[in-house]
Amino acid sequence: MDDTPIARCHHVRMTVPNGEGLELGRPWIEDLRWHRDQYRQSRFQWSGSDALLAATEFTHGRQDFTSLMDLRELNQGRRAATEYAAVCQRAFGEAVRQARRSICPTSWVPVSIELDSTVDDCSVSSHFATWSSAADRTNTQVDRVQRIVDGLYFSNPLIRAWELKQLWDLYTAAENILEDTLIDLVVELDGHRRAQDIADAIGVFTAAGLSHRIDLQRSQRGVVGDPRRTPHQYR
Repeated sequence: MDDTPIARCHHVRMTVPNGEGLELGRPWIEDLRWHRDQYRQSRFQWSGSDALLAATEFTHGRQDFTSLMDLRELNQGRRAATEYAAVCQRAFGEAVRQARRSICPTSWVPVSIELDSTVDDCSVSSHFATWSSAADRTNTQVDRVQRIVDGLYFSNPLIRAWELKQLWDLYTAAENILEDTLIDLVVELDGHRRAQDIADAIGVFTAAGLSHRIDLQRSQRGVVGDPRRTPHQYR
């Protein structure tokens, strides 16, 4: 087993009179490390082509777009992908919230380290899960991943969170692909269509808002061929 130190966490533990307590969290961490080693990181794995395929789930299989009507459809697909990714995030949040309870109830740091995630991603996802219903935390792909985890010989909330994180990352990558394509088409249409018509097609109110949307995508993701656009499962 990996002996990497666990981030220190101070909290009060329930014990019996002789001072002994249950070390629930440590076995979960060891099992996750074994799980990642056994499956070369994850049981649920995806590639860049899988992210592209996931993106086409929201465009009815289309990959080529040319017109203002296409732009409207792309915007609808992008919004649908955003909601789908949000469901995956809430499912991850529920699992990570359960894991934190036993590993370190007073801090997100130990859990985020084990999941190669950030404190913000863990805490925000948990918050979204807390204020959602069970129906808001599931979809076809979440159910699939849940069944995968349920079928593992070793299964715990930390492993569940790790696998659901891979699903969330996949649909976030699909969402990014759709946004990249949408902005690329916006730029192509610029000069051929009125700026306000383009802005209306993607749901922004003004030409200034349109310009901000373009600048934001270009600063974060760049143009076609930028390596930042290449999807990666593991950070």
